[in-house]
Amino acid sequence: MEKFQSLSSHRLLFDLASRLGSLEGYLYAEEKVDKKYLPNWLRNIEAAYGCLSTDIRTEIRTDYLALLHKAHNLFRRAYGSNDANTVKIAAMIADAARMENEVRK
Repeated sequence: MEKFQSLSSHRLLFDLASRLGSLEGYLYAEEKVDKKYLPNWLRNIEAAYGCLSTDIRTEIRTDYLALLHKAHNLFRRAYGSNDANTVKIAAMIADAARMENEVRK
């Protein structure tokens, strides 16, 4: 997470978008997916999102959640609901939704 905290908000946003987009593309090529990269990939996405300002997270949250849901469906289809990566991305969705509810209060 330290490496993300030192980045500007613009760089963080770019990094997050590129990681999410490449994860989605990677998951569509199911037969070529090497699962050993996925846990760190998810941690990096979560860390980059968490380091964004509240304003930016609020602005992109709907799209962020939509991409996470899409990735979650691909994980579940490819690896099942009990796979550690599927569970992790479900937790990321819950965390982002929780943040949204806290901002609305």
